[in-house]
Amino acid sequence: MKKIFLLALFIWTSTFAFAQKFYTVDQIPNPKTNGQDYFVSNPDGILSNVSAIDEKLIQLEKETKVEFAIVFVKDFEEDQEDFEFAKAIFDEWGIGKAGSNNGLLLFIVADRRKYRFISGDGVEGLLPDIVLKQVGERNLVPAFKENRYDEGILNAIYAISDILNNPNARVEIQNLISQEKKKSFDWKYALGASSFVILLFYFLFKLINKQAKKSKVLVEQTKQANNNTASSNETNTKQARKVHKITAESKNGYEKVLVNGCVGIFFFVFISIFILVFGGGFGLFDNFKITHIPYILYALLAVGLFFRYYAYVGNLRRLHFDDENFLDAVKSFHAKYWWLIVFSPLIIVPLIIHVVKKAKTVERFKPVLDSKNLEMVRMDRDINLEGEPFLTKGQRKEEIIKAYDYDIWQSTDKKEHIIKVWPAEEYDSFTECPKCNFRTYELNKQETTKSPTYSSSGTAKLTNTCSFCNHVEFIKWVTLAQLVKSSSSSSSSSSSSSSSSSGSWGGGRSSGGGAGGSW
Repeated sequence: MKKIFLLALFIWTSTFAFAQKFYTVDQIPNPKTNGQDYFVSNPDGILSNVSAIDEKLIQLEKETKVEFAIVFVKDFEEDQEDFEFAKAIFDEWGIGKAGSNNGLLLFIVADRRKYRFISGDGVEGLLPDIVLKQVGERNLVPAFKENRYDEGILNAIYAISDILNNPNARVEIQNLISQEKKKSFDWKYALGASSFVILLFYFLFKLINKQAKKSKVLVEQTKQANNNTASSNETNTKQARKVHKITAESKNGYEKVLVNGCVGIFFFVFISIFILVFGGGFGLFDNFKITHIPYILYALLAVGLFFRYYAYVGNLRRLHFDDENFLDAVKSFHAKYWWLIVFSPLIIVPLIIHVVKKAKTVERFKPVLDSKNLEMVRMDRDINLEGEPFLTKGQRKEEIIKAYDYDIWQSTDKKEHIIKVWPAEEYDSFTECPKCNFRTYELNKQETTKSPTYSSSGTAKLTNTCSFCNHVEFIKWVTLAQLVKSSSSSSSSSSSSSSSSSGSWGGGRSSGGGAGGSW
């Protein structure tokens, strides 16, 4: 019994395997071999009402002089594409009259769920690619999805007949052609304008990078010369450079703007993608056009240029510990490259801020008079970073943490000096230490002693701490909340369809025409 069952199973699977046929072009039956009034090749018997389709195609030829052939198979040679195979069928059969090239072929493949129109030269003007594509999407695809193949083909024939016979339909065709031409122009415009915008901003970024290198080289050369003049001791020179780097970076608030700006842009892009993918854009992209791409690209690169400008100014801040030198360097840059605001209007904001800052420092950098009523000379802190021998270590610490800025004025004969103190950026973040009396005392500083986890809370101590003398005043212990796991799930599905324009056939000629798609 078991052997009989296995034999039957083998016969059934073998029959199925041989029943599945992959046609070559030569194996597709030419309907004209059955007579002049036959237009449909249906070797696998998928269509159930071939005679009705033939009747409509006969009528179509009489009314419009278009010879419309239809081929419907399960599958064909695996290594070929539907366009290549359909084109080969028409070239083999020679659909349409020689000279007039009035042929049209609809090739349908059930297993691959694809269809392909091929049009002759004489038909292409009457049935452009975009029209055939629309006929397929409106008539074939909806019916084919429900396996109503005969109905879909008949609907397509009716649609083509209406287009060829109805003058109003010709107007619609012209509108479709105009829209297609406009789309083509829009893409060319978007590509050309976007390329121009990219090249323009590439030049602008290159310009700022070049200026940044020049500034760095100039400042480093000046510092090297001053270091050599101030001391021949290599160790002292290296130490001075190290301290300068730490101090200059501590005074650089521009990096905070850059970091916060980059984080802001990241969240903006993330939220935009989230809205687009999961919220359908909430209608925000309904009016989006291809021609908008260059403007969007310009806006994004303008923001990028703004942050590159800010990075350059931040680099100047790192290079100059001396506030006056820094402000003069920025002023010089603005005088030379003020026109950058044309390409990135955001730059006008920090430019105005700089002008205001510069105006506020007029009184600060106004020369002080000595006992002889002679103007004193302000010490260049890029040269004498430590302010030696006039500043104490505590005062230097106040400068490093940006609580105070100290300006040192010396008489021309070096016999007198005056130290003037100015509140710096972080003045309000510190208070006077009760132990060392420097403004280096940070209140309510929280230091984590045990990090929280998903299973337990953490702890931290709250203290008042002096960053100079290390005096610490304990306030209290703080409990840090236990971490909470966040769970989120999302699913998405996607579907894709493909269509492409293809070559024409007819009368032994092919010049490229037709359309295809899938269901």
